Amino acid sequence: KSYPFQHWATGVQVAVCVFVANCEGASAHAMRPQSQDPFDVARFEVDATIKKVQFMHKEWKRLLDQQNTSESQQFKDLHAEISGELQMLDYDIQEVARSIQMVEQNRDKFRLSDAELSARQAFVKKCQEALQEVQSDLSSRRASSNMEEDRRQSLLSHRQKEQDEQQRRSAMDAEGYYAQEQMLQRQLIGQQEDELVELSKATLRVGQVALTINGELQTHVKMLEELNEDIDEQTHRMGILMKGVSAVLKTSNKCQTFGLIGLIFLFV
Repeated sequence: KSYPFQHWATGVQVAVCVFVANCEGASAHAMRPQSQDPFDVARFEVDATIKKVQFMHKEWKRLLDQQNTSESQQFKDLHAEISGELQMLDYDIQEVARSIQMVEQNRDKFRLSDAELSARQAFVKKCQEALQEVQSDLSSRRASSNMEEDRRQSLLSHRQKEQDEQQRRSAMDAEGYYAQEQMLQRQLIGQQEDELVELSKATLRVGQVALTINGELQTHVKMLEELNEDIDEQTHRMGILMKGVSAVLKTSNKCQTFGLIGLIFLFV
């Protein structure tokens, strides 16, 4: 991954090399027009990088305090970017420090006053302190503890989400099963109602048949009663006739005999 301002590292290295070369050839080129001091270029590049890192460090601290570092992609990207910038900055500062040390060890070859040398050494020290401040904060116990706590909270949150999702699915399955059972119960109730309707219709039909049969039975009973009455009447008449026949048979009167024969024909 390439980080912002990474191209400054090459600029600083070139500037340091040019600075050393110019210092070594200062006597030979004393009469040439003075160009910009390579150290000033390197100092500008390093100083700009430090300001950028400090700005990112401020944002890093805000995210550390306000967001879950385990879930915030912005924090992760910023943390990685700052780490890369610090490595490049550390290398650049070391290059500048070595160039100053070389000048200090070879004072007879370089036209540089003690004040200028001290100012440059102070600049390097200031940069090293700024670098150390950010590095220490990124690797501090507070930051590590905070990020570890965020990872733990993220893990617990993930597990809780999985449990909630499982419970939601179980509830949905239970609701589906309950709905299916309700549907089956409604179907059974509907079937039972249809069967009851058919049974009711059949009962009505049986009742109507029973009423018809009862009517016919009553008619037959009435006919039998009438038949019995006719039989009783005929029996009674027959009794009277038999008595008359018996009386006629006991007499020799022809009139009574002919009268009896007439009664027989009348009954017949």
